[in-house]
Amino acid sequence: MGSNTKKKDHSRKKIAEEIMVRIGTRVFVVFVVVAVIAIVMVWSAIMSAKETELTLESESAANRLTGFFDQYIKMSQQMAVNPEIVALLEETSAGDDITQKPNFPTVYEDLVNIAGVDADNIMAAWVADMDASILTQSDGFTSGDGWDFSARAWSVCTQTGETVLTEPYIDSSTGDMILSVVTPVRSSSGNIIGAAGLDTSLDQIISVMKSYTIGRGGYVILVTSAGTILYDEDESLIQKNINESGLSGNVVSAIENCEQEFMKYKSQSGTKYGFTANVGETGYSVLSSLPSFEYHEMIYGMLVALIIAFGVGIVVISVSIMKTSHSLSEPIKDLNETAKKLAAGELDVEIHVHSENEIGQLGDSISATVTRLKEYICYIDEISDVLGDMAQGKLAVSLKNDYVGEFAKLKDALLLISKSMIDVMGGITESAYQVSAGADELANAAQALAEGAGTQAAAVEELVATSSSVVEQVNESRKGFEASANETKQVTAMMEHSQNQMNQMMEAMTKIQETSRQVVGIIQTIEEIADQTNLLSLNASIEAARAGESGKGFAVVAGEIGKLADESSKAANTTRDLINVSMEEIDKGNERAGDVVLSLRDTVAAVERVSKMITEAAENAALQTQSMEQIRIGIEDISQGIQDNSATAQESSATSQELAAQATTLNEMVHQFELP
Repeated sequence: MGSNTKKKDHSRKKIAEEIMVRIGTRVFVVFVVVAVIAIVMVWSAIMSAKETELTLESESAANRLTGFFDQYIKMSQQMAVNPEIVALLEETSAGDDITQKPNFPTVYEDLVNIAGVDADNIMAAWVADMDASILTQSDGFTSGDGWDFSARAWSVCTQTGETVLTEPYIDSSTGDMILSVVTPVRSSSGNIIGAAGLDTSLDQIISVMKSYTIGRGGYVILVTSAGTILYDEDESLIQKNINESGLSGNVVSAIENCEQEFMKYKSQSGTKYGFTANVGETGYSVLSSLPSFEYHEMIYGMLVALIIAFGVGIVVISVSIMKTSHSLSEPIKDLNETAKKLAAGELDVEIHVHSENEIGQLGDSISATVTRLKEYICYIDEISDVLGDMAQGKLAVSLKNDYVGEFAKLKDALLLISKSMIDVMGGITESAYQVSAGADELANAAQALAEGAGTQAAAVEELVATSSSVVEQVNESRKGFEASANETKQVTAMMEHSQNQMNQMMEAMTKIQETSRQVVGIIQTIEEIADQTNLLSLNASIEAARAGESGKGFAVVAGEIGKLADESSKAANTTRDLINVSMEEIDKGNERAGDVVLSLRDTVAAVERVSKMITEAAENAALQTQSMEQIRIGIEDISQGIQDNSATAQESSATSQELAAQATTLNEMVHQFELP
């Protein structure tokens, strides 16, 4: 029996292990789900932010270059419609010396003034006659007899009738790398008679491109309409065609087709990400370039941080669960050992469980039970002595101890038995001659029946008490599980709230993107106003040169410049307001992120409460198991008592038949009892 009990104990799961498996598994699953959701959402947000950053960098560079080229395009177009230049080219025929024409001094002065407007970038302003095949520049250079108008790359403008932005080339006079902005000149009848243009330095363009850096290793590439690379961080690629640069086909196709799109591509230095943007109507394109590692760097850092955070969280929770389980299971183990000793009949035991929860209450109850059982030893000794005296014939008994509880019934029963036995013996004495033959056997049978009845009564009462305890414990279990369900609903609500807050943060980021696009548009407006201001300044200079001190046109131009300055101021104010809006949206996003952290903390607290309730439910289940075992034993006792009563009844029947034959013997035996 003992070995079977030990095997059964070993086969049962330990409370600490069961708590660790059930609660730890659920906590781990929750952690994993939250981690996956967080990674997916942050991944999407960061990728979108990176794509937006590269797009804005490309568009910003394209817009700045557009403004840079537009000012020279407009200057060239104004030169082409200048009446003095048109008149000069109409007067010049094949074989004529353009410098000897009456309008030449005025035109030359205009060319010098135009070149002086932006001396750092304009290398020369010039006009060329198509019929005479002659060119004159602001720096005093005039072409000779061997100069051919149609051999120039920019002469295509006379065929298309549109302003042309040439490919970069080396200036024959300075040796510098330049590009020309050329517009065809039409006569008063509308025929193309020549061209007016500006030779600009590439130094300013290179300076603009170098100023655009993306992160630590990102930059912007500039490509002409013919596919020539004007700027690249790798100087060995400058002046090479894009087909020879090692860039992947999707980039080459996008630039050749003037498509604006975000893409992943390969270059000689590895995989990169970027956005192609068109530089106005010039046919030029810019391509942002960011290394793949830097593009994903924030994602990698976020993943590592999340893995570390969730790993530490799981370890901390696991340790907490283990400690809590150990603190709960150890007192239960001590109480179990004490219960085993009591079951073995060893009443001299001590309980050392000092806990503030239900386990401590259980320990106090068992301790009180042990104390009461020790008191019952005195009752048992006295009852044993009384029964011994009664066995020796002393029917008059007296009980000195105050019996409590169920033992009070036993005291009453003993006194009642004593009184009954005395009465019976007295009656038997009076009728000894009539029933003496079977009185002794009948008395013993009656005594056995009484003991069986007492055993049955005690077992039934114990069974009733145990059943009541089981009902109470089941109710407690039900309440615990209902509370656990409510807590679980709260956890679900908290997680949904966290998700809503994350959605609000994404909406704030979207507003930031929209505001940034508006800022780009306003900046472009400011640049266009600056272009107009420069052109008006140029016209003012020309008018002043012509009219001298009394020029009224200068006053009109000055007024226009003032209006443009006002518009620039308003655009700048609008830019500042939009930037402020962007900052407010960023602050809102930060607040939403803080709310998410608090919600996650509340979720952890709710899970801990669920853990505690499940633990209490498990304890109640253990008590129910013990109570059901007591019910089973009580039922077996009742069954055995009934069997004994049946056997006793049979014996009483046999004894009655012999009663007449044993009357004399009964009379002799009755005289052995001491009656008061």
